[in-house]
Amino acid sequence: MTMRDAVDAGTFRCTLQVRWADFDQYGHVNNIKYLEYAQEARILFIRSRFGPFGLGNLPQVVRRTEIDHLRPVLRDSTSVDVEIDVEHVGTTSYQIRQTILDAAGEICCTLRVVMVAYDSSTSTAVEIPSGVRHVLEAATQPAAITDQGPAT
Repeated sequence: MTMRDAVDAGTFRCTLQVRWADFDQYGHVNNIKYLEYAQEARILFIRSRFGPFGLGNLPQVVRRTEIDHLRPVLRDSTSVDVEIDVEHVGTTSYQIRQTILDAAGEICCTLRVVMVAYDSSTSTAVEIPSGVRHVLEAATQPAAITDQGPAT
């Protein structure tokens, strides 16, 4: 089996526990927690997709995060699902779309995140290694969920 045959393609999905301390006085998950869920899911994505090929140690930094809070995660949710789709792969960076869903499967939050391959010794962006690029490109697909409903 070659690396090409073994690479996971498409949407990555994981389930994360919602902790009691994540809720605010209004009975829903505090807005900063969505960024923490997104970060935890990105770590799992990197381990899952890159780890089997020994590529999980590529230093990366978040360059940009765009977040849309669509509905609250309420106290009846003990977990959230996070989906990750790779939208674009550039020379030194890639863009992902993250969708956070509550226990009922309702979309609560979407994020677009730009990740940059990084050389910590020089504090500069570096070209994405070919093995990582292959994994990212295999995962690239049109996002199944759009930001807006149909145009009226």
